[in-house]
Amino acid sequence: MVASEAATTPDRLSDQGALFERARDEARHLLDLSRKGARVLVVTHIDADGLSSGSIAFSALARKGVAVSVRAIPDLDLKAIERLRADKFDFYLFTDLGSGLLGELSKAFGERFAVLDHHQVPEADLRHPRLINAWNFGYDGGVEACSSTMAYAFAMALDDWENADLSQLAIVGALGDRQDKGEGRMLTGLNKVALDDAVSRGLVSATNDLLFFGRETRPVHEAVAMSYTPFIQGLSGAKDAALAALTTSGLRLKEGGRWRTLGELSNEEKQKVVEVVSGFIASAGHGADVLKDLLGTVYTFVFEDPLTPLRDAREFSSVLNACGRMDRADLGVSICIGDRESALSSALSLMAEYRSKLNKALQRLQQEEDKVATQGNVMVVMGEEFIEERMTGSVSSLLASSDRFRDKLVLVRARSGESDLKFSSRIGDSFPGKVNLGEVMRAAAESVGGVGGGHSMAAGAKVPFARRDEFTRLVVERVAAG
Repeated sequence: MVASEAATTPDRLSDQGALFERARDEARHLLDLSRKGARVLVVTHIDADGLSSGSIAFSALARKGVAVSVRAIPDLDLKAIERLRADKFDFYLFTDLGSGLLGELSKAFGERFAVLDHHQVPEADLRHPRLINAWNFGYDGGVEACSSTMAYAFAMALDDWENADLSQLAIVGALGDRQDKGEGRMLTGLNKVALDDAVSRGLVSATNDLLFFGRETRPVHEAVAMSYTPFIQGLSGAKDAALAALTTSGLRLKEGGRWRTLGELSNEEKQKVVEVVSGFIASAGHGADVLKDLLGTVYTFVFEDPLTPLRDAREFSSVLNACGRMDRADLGVSICIGDRESALSSALSLMAEYRSKLNKALQRLQQEEDKVATQGNVMVVMGEEFIEERMTGSVSSLLASSDRFRDKLVLVRARSGESDLKFSSRIGDSFPGKVNLGEVMRAAAESVGGVGGGHSMAAGAKVPFARRDEFTRLVVERVAAG
């Protein structure tokens, strides 16, 4: 990995060298096991960061001749651990999962596992010998390092020449976890290390522009309507409304009978698009913040086809997220490891269905006010009847970026099996307080017999349905206490 300026967190200084040494030790350990015939299973999460990190680890090991498989799962709990143990692999490598269940993993696998992760855990857990966590090396796992950049460090420890191309997937994972929190929506910390590697090798270009989805592949009005973060009331998910508004503005949307894209517009024309969007948020209390979210650094993958969403790193992450949330994580992994034919075609169709489901959920929330309850600074979305378990993270992220919810903590819940509820929470983009959401969700969940955790800005939990109100009360109380 290319040397990068040290990034700081409130409590510690990052140590890229120590991380690389720890990753190298684990890489050597796995290669030694492989030479003895060991079979390795990479276990990862279904979101964009999970699919990217799992694919990075899988690709790096496969390139070294390791007998490796990869599996994506929506949650890691005791039942999932038991199913994995029954498969009898010789070693289990977890990415984007596992930091909160180290004791259980040790009981199930002994020394036959390792965790590459960025989720925040209690200080004592960071010293676990099988954990390689961003926080243990001074990186803020909420904004400076994702599981994909941790997996990239592991890949570079295996072979820094052969695996340099995997820096692109590290960028996808970081953007999928919305870690572009630097000035101008730049990546920072360990994420920037991967970015610098990709740029130095001519794999990625970084420029400032509008951040609408489909900026190079979709007609302008569709690109505006397909952008959900931030969520713009009246435009997001509404192609006809976007077309009407842009046409009224006088913007030339067609050229020679062909729809123009945002990438083809002049700076003056792009400013007109911004003015149209401004009209929809002019009365919003956080209008300036919403507009700011539409401008920033665009990461373009130079060698990807300009006519596919994989050309833009944020759109790439959206494709992966749709695959995971629609129960087709296999498609996402296939795309990550190089399939640009059948897997990509299927994923693009799946993405249309995924966005349709998101639209329906958001419309239902607008129509049925009783599905949303305000409790202090917390907005509780009761989605048991209409939000699928795998969609809670996506819905909470969209709501947290909307004007209505961006100064709140958003807590979305959905059914999980017969007796549990899945909660996903996000800090609104303009939330006035300071709270570590990962710690809040973990403590509240454990108090009611559930499990939870995550980052300071985004976290989740699974709790017994019968104790949902108690869990919610604990979250509200902890948020109020700061």
